[in-house]
Amino acid sequence: MAEKKISRKELLKEPDEFLTYTGMTLKYIREHPRQATAAGIVVVLVILCGLGFYYYQHARERKSHELLQQAIKAYEAVSHAKQPLSDQLDQLLASFDYIAATYPSLLAGEEAVLYSGHVLFLKKDYPRALEKYQQLQSSSMARKGLASLIMYHIGRTFLAMKEYDKAVLVFDQLAKDADSPYRREAYGTIARIYEMMNKKKEAVQSYRQYLKIFPEAPDAAFVKSRIAELSPPNPGESS
Repeated sequence: MAEKKISRKELLKEPDEFLTYTGMTLKYIREHPRQATAAGIVVVLVILCGLGFYYYQHARERKSHELLQQAIKAYEAVSHAKQPLSDQLDQLLASFDYIAATYPSLLAGEEAVLYSGHVLFLKKDYPRALEKYQQLQSSSMARKGLASLIMYHIGRTFLAMKEYDKAVLVFDQLAKDADSPYRREAYGTIARIYEMMNKKKEAVQSYRQYLKIFPEAPDAAFVKSRIAELSPPNPGESS
């Protein structure tokens, strides 16, 4: 059985919900002026607090960004020097540590931790540099697509510390990540680490894997020469 259609005239006779609630609200305000005033004040205060927090947070983000850019500019100047002065590195480290401690919840604060690691690396304080980089593994930077960058610096620091086995594990992880911008460098670094460890067989295998994946690499000729030098001579070749 078809449903009965409601005519336009009948619809117009039905009470408007908006007008009904508006009327009820006005009635409540007339009957309870004090409570209504108090509620209005609360609403205004909430709005003002929200706006205040927004502008405060915006000001913090702007300030943290300005401080970080100033520190990065100074870092770039010092890092390109042939022999950075110890005092300069200490000042840079203090600047980045201040930003990281003052703005820990902001992106600038996390970036400051990264640069603190870079400064410590320049100072050859590799254990503390490693701590800074590892601290970022659970950061928003890592979640926003910079995990490979963090892993690269961790691997690089293990390598500087001569922790070769740990460095291989990190670079192997980067090599297996097809989206990593450090993938090609990771394969080459693994082979060079095996050379440092005097593991010629593993080094040759890594170099061959490198050429298999990156046959047109700009250093392909160099890699082939390393394979030839590291490979054992054929039994039929004269000594």
